[in-house]
Amino acid sequence: MKKILLLGCFIASHCWLSAQTLFTYGKHKVDKEEFLRAFYKNNTGDKSEKAMRDYLNLFIAFKLKVQTARDMGLDTMPDQKRELQNFRKQIEAEYLTDDSMVTALCNEAFHRSKTDICLSHIFIPFDPNYFNNTGKPTPDTEKQDTTSAYNMAMQAYSALKRGEDFATLALHYSKDSAVKSNKGDIGYINIFSLSYPIENIAYTLNDGEFSTPYKSSIGYHIIKRTGSRPAFGKMRAAQILLAYSATATPEEKHQQQKLADSLYKVVKDGGDFEVLAKQFSAERNAYITGGLMPDFGVGRYDPVFEKNVLALTNDGDITAPFETEYGMHLVKRVKHIPVNTDSSQAVDLYKTQVLQDARINVAREKFSDHVMQLVGYKKIYQHDDILWSATDSVLATSNLPGKNINAATVLFSVGNEQKVMSDWLKYINGIRSNYRNNTALPYPDLWKKFVALTANEYYNSHLEIYNTRFRNQLREFAEGNLLFDVMEIQVWGKASENKEALREYYEAYKSKYTWGTSVSAIFFTTSDKETTQKVRENISTYIHGWRTLAESSNGKIIADSARFDIAQIPGETANIKAGTLTPPVMDTAEGTASFVYIIDKYPGPAQKTFDEAKGMVINDYQALLEDKWIAALKRKYTVKVKEPVFKHLLQ
Repeated sequence: MKKILLLGCFIASHCWLSAQTLFTYGKHKVDKEEFLRAFYKNNTGDKSEKAMRDYLNLFIAFKLKVQTARDMGLDTMPDQKRELQNFRKQIEAEYLTDDSMVTALCNEAFHRSKTDICLSHIFIPFDPNYFNNTGKPTPDTEKQDTTSAYNMAMQAYSALKRGEDFATLALHYSKDSAVKSNKGDIGYINIFSLSYPIENIAYTLNDGEFSTPYKSSIGYHIIKRTGSRPAFGKMRAAQILLAYSATATPEEKHQQQKLADSLYKVVKDGGDFEVLAKQFSAERNAYITGGLMPDFGVGRYDPVFEKNVLALTNDGDITAPFETEYGMHLVKRVKHIPVNTDSSQAVDLYKTQVLQDARINVAREKFSDHVMQLVGYKKIYQHDDILWSATDSVLATSNLPGKNINAATVLFSVGNEQKVMSDWLKYINGIRSNYRNNTALPYPDLWKKFVALTANEYYNSHLEIYNTRFRNQLREFAEGNLLFDVMEIQVWGKASENKEALREYYEAYKSKYTWGTSVSAIFFTTSDKETTQKVRENISTYIHGWRTLAESSNGKIIADSARFDIAQIPGETANIKAGTLTPPVMDTAEGTASFVYIIDKYPGPAQKTFDEAKGMVINDYQALLEDKWIAALKRKYTVKVKEPVFKHLLQ
């Protein structure tokens, strides 16, 4: 009993504390939750009492500055409003799905990613001319009669059940543009290779099984799972593509094949694959990448391409020349990337793809049900038969019958908004063209979509009310923008514009601004390995013409000449002297290199002139102005910290 009482007291104490004000400034207050969010977001290391106290002082100053911006009306400025609205649009999408469902979809993708599945496919479109003579889909297939396609799909399915050969049936029934060459075999696939409904079918079947006809928006599909294996993962590869033209003749293809054989021999004899790709490959950007392709897995490219490339067993191996419909290929395996087996990383690995894939519609449909409850959907008009009849009348005659229902009749409400008959008719007219003429519209289904759309739009426009995390993120962005503008007005602008005050500050504290050991030097940053080598090999030329040469390099060379403290020189500085060219320091992420040519070296200490120290003087003077400003703000807005609440945070 004592334990239960103690636990109850602890819970009550915790609930009381969570709503507590941590500090006030003037008539404004900040609760401890807001402070802790900011503290843990910006302090990943030290969590001591001193660190928390120091951050509290910074946070109080931040709040005072932001309040000053609001008092100045900066939050009402057009630029502030526009930037906040743009940010809102950027982040709102992630709040319009069910997080738990997204996580479930990521976990599903993770488990499926461990198995590659080999499939065959029969495709029967609603429109028999679905593919035009270029092999591309024709539009408006959703308006076609589906009966003929259904009958054909069921004929194929019945034949499969009788044991007839899938490949033979694919040649007879399938309208897939590649069926003549692949007999329905589409090779191995993995997650995100196909549409989500067909992926679901594929991963539900066992090896050797085929599906019932599946109806998509364009036709019927019969899928057969012909095999499976542990997932290959991804391949990093480079290729030389000798492309065929759209109207390639047999002679042109023969010439490309001969060239491919010649290049293959050069590579086997030690030729540089990257150099050859830059010179010969027709692939876009090959002259820059050396033929390097984006990492890819199964189901991404032509099955013939994948079969040849994925068969390479060692990094550095190169395929013999092989042909696809696009041309002749030579491919070098750069690196094999195995499938990730750490299930804890499922969300990080797949969330972006899930959010961009059609499978997110599953999460959105579930979330729509939740939203309708959240915003308080209430159906007001209860006579569906009259509603459907009145809608038919408007579509046929453009007039409402005028009995029991009119344009202003309230149909339902969400939140504090109501939808009337005219809103429903506007929606119906907007989607009417998606259906064949003289076809009865599925009003009950369309009603559900209309209600869900209305509820989601209302929820979206009122996200700040329904979602605390969204509200906090929006506020943080708005306050960050206000801070920038008010600092520009109160500190940065004043410091940089008041030249007389800067001079006076320099004279008063000039002993702070001295040179230690320093050098006069030309500081180079180069964009790539070849440019780095070129500049270093011809350094005498670049010393005398560095400015002109840098300006004419199209951004490949950035150079500046100035006096630097020895600590500002990258790399080892112990033996630096006049005439030294320091070794290049590489930035592997950017692919750039930095190095310095030393013109002269000066022992310290030596007084810096005002111009030499100006940047440091501005920074120090800004700090002085900011300290004075904060002191004045604390006098304007009396700050009171609730010490018991703060002390409790430390526990």
